[in-house]
Amino acid sequence: MVEGPRRRALVLGILGSPRERSHTEALLERVLAGAAAAGARSPASAKTELIRLRELRFESCRHCGGCESTGRCVVQDDMQQVYPKLREAQHLVLASPIQFSGVSGETKALIDRAQCCWVEKYWLKRPVSEAEGERRGLFVATCGGKDARVFDWARHTVEAFFNSTGFGYWGELFEASTDAAPPMTERAPLLEEAEALGRKIVAK
Repeated sequence: MVEGPRRRALVLGILGSPRERSHTEALLERVLAGAAAAGARSPASAKTELIRLRELRFESCRHCGGCESTGRCVVQDDMQQVYPKLREAQHLVLASPIQFSGVSGETKALIDRAQCCWVEKYWLKRPVSEAEGERRGLFVATCGGKDARVFDWARHTVEAFFNSTGFGYWGELFEASTDAAPPMTERAPLLEEAEALGRKIVAK
């Protein structure tokens, strides 16, 4: 029996920054570039995809209970484009700026809309993904101020999101003081670290 071509693993990046060309986006793009380069050389192969939440139109969770019998959200908006990608992805890179000691509003709305994933996994006891094997979640975050404690506070929310969508909290990349010099484009060691994490996330 001849097997068909192996399906390429998806590394999904989700960007929660409301600003174009933000510090957070620069880091996420380098992570995905590392994953794409490593995936192209890997026997398992990998592809990357980036979703920018600022380009979508979706509301926060209504807590209506509409997903409780099916594990599917009943709200018909752009989140319906995101759910299949969350199920397909082998690995997820969630990137958000820190705003008021938590993730951005766009990111938090995405996380709250994962209630249907939580229902599917914990209530209905069904698989939340088509992917097989380890599913890794990487959290990338930046903040303009110096107080790095804000990353710890945001981490708890992201861990809950990863758990509900079937990803293990695999790693993180945090950078504080982004309001100060040098600009992100000149922080070479950090950008190199981001790319290295992208390579590692697809490694066996």
